[in-house]
Amino acid sequence: MEVVVKLSKLWMLLSACLLVAVLPACDGAGDEDAVGDDDTVDDDDTGDDDDTGDDDDTGPGLEVTVDPAGSSEPLVNPGIGFADFQFGWWCNLPPITFTPEECADRVRAHWPENHPDSGTAYFRWTWAEIEPARGLLNFEMIDNAMQTAALLGQSLSFRIITVQEGGRGVPGWLAEAPYSAAELDFDGLKWPDYRDETFQAEHQRMVAALAGRYGGHPSLDHVDIGPVGCWGEWNTACISAADLFSIYSPQDDAAEQAIVASYENLVDHYLDAFSETPLVMLLIGGPTSPLETQVGAHAAAGGAGWRVDCWGDWGYWGPNWNHHEDLYPQSIEALTAAYADFPSTWERAPVVLETCGTWSTWIDLGWTTEAPDGEVYRSFEWALEQHSSLINSKFQAFPESYLEISEDYLTHGGYRIGLSHLSHSETAAPGGLLAIQAVWSNDGVAPMYHSREVRYRLNGLAGSQTLISSADTREWLPGEHSVEDMLNVDVGLQPGVYSLEVAIASKAGVDPLTVALPPIRLANEGQQDDGWLPVSELTIE
Repeated sequence: MEVVVKLSKLWMLLSACLLVAVLPACDGAGDEDAVGDDDTVDDDDTGDDDDTGDDDDTGPGLEVTVDPAGSSEPLVNPGIGFADFQFGWWCNLPPITFTPEECADRVRAHWPENHPDSGTAYFRWTWAEIEPARGLLNFEMIDNAMQTAALLGQSLSFRIITVQEGGRGVPGWLAEAPYSAAELDFDGLKWPDYRDETFQAEHQRMVAALAGRYGGHPSLDHVDIGPVGCWGEWNTACISAADLFSIYSPQDDAAEQAIVASYENLVDHYLDAFSETPLVMLLIGGPTSPLETQVGAHAAAGGAGWRVDCWGDWGYWGPNWNHHEDLYPQSIEALTAAYADFPSTWERAPVVLETCGTWSTWIDLGWTTEAPDGEVYRSFEWALEQHSSLINSKFQAFPESYLEISEDYLTHGGYRIGLSHLSHSETAAPGGLLAIQAVWSNDGVAPMYHSREVRYRLNGLAGSQTLISSADTREWLPGEHSVEDMLNVDVGLQPGVYSLEVAIASKAGVDPLTVALPPIRLANEGQQDDGWLPVSELTIE
């Protein structure tokens, strides 16, 4: 069905001004701040069949209408698809032995066989690596990773952990006088006492320092809240304790709630500090773990998305239990009971998956992509049902038998933005206004969690100008979205015929300095290598 875009509110106001020249409402009608509206196209926006041929459907001043051709090709963009994990360990971070340029070259040279291009790199560091001396954070290491990722066309995501197998994951100074934060010993593995007031205060300071440098940075895709447990995965799998609560031997409900409060405080350190960066946290909780459910619901209610770290387990650990049937559904049900909006957290924060084992182990287990019962097929179906955006498959070679289904995920997972309809003025004057109405389609399963600029470019032999739309790309849930703009043409733009082009772009990063990520690849044919999509022409006169 053809989408009929609503009349621009601003055009309606200007029309009223022509009829009633002295109307007070006309004051400021041409104000540069009134650049447009961003509205979701719903059923009320669709015209009746007998109206679709009316000349006025596109509104005054919108004489030209185009419908750019769509594309079904897989897309690779920041924040979606398959993550690059630790640059494949080719850059020794830490210690730093390569420049970002050298590291990027090494990653390209050792790209895993058949692995799709990646729009996001994922790292895990211990607190000890991040802050070897109190107050002296190792920004150089994170800067290096972020700059390398940007050179590869990738955003960066990371997790800071506090437990290190065989040693201590927190800085040594934290366990020494005068700080002397309490910890437990499990055969040499040092487990923090997360209830300790000194630990809590120092953790909050460290997270705030990280956010002070990286919060809101255009190259930071998301931060994984993982300050607790083995590998930062909110479990006790690397030690002999039963769970995150019994490890402290609580004697009553008050003692249990004190542990809950300590975990929630650690989560809040991230929620408070990284308010401008998407956050995710492990899916924890369930009918048999109500205390963990409290913590998980607290994170979701505070704005965090979620992740799982054994996606694809249909019997990886044995035939009698698996994550997909015996844990994930029960956890989601319990979290929804504790926080009613949990099922819609994907609308504002990412869902991220990590494979259970590697592709090669899946092959060894005989797991196939055959519908409807193949384990790999069911895993990818579940990933789309949960509105997932990103999969960390350990940056391993892809089996050829899994390539087709992985390409299918690259055409549906995360966001998939395309321009489906554009109307604009046939002519504009230097110093005047250019009216543009665009209908964008998100054919993916999730929104874009970062605000990126929708840019229009007038490109001609006599010069060029870039214009910024009022669109907020974070609001583009799956479906169609109408954006109406009144844009100011540069008074110095010379008369002539100009190509009208569009791109969705990121800004370069400052402190740390990073190159701008490539413009978003659109679900349209004809997008140029530089990210611009030519859509029409207009005359400046």
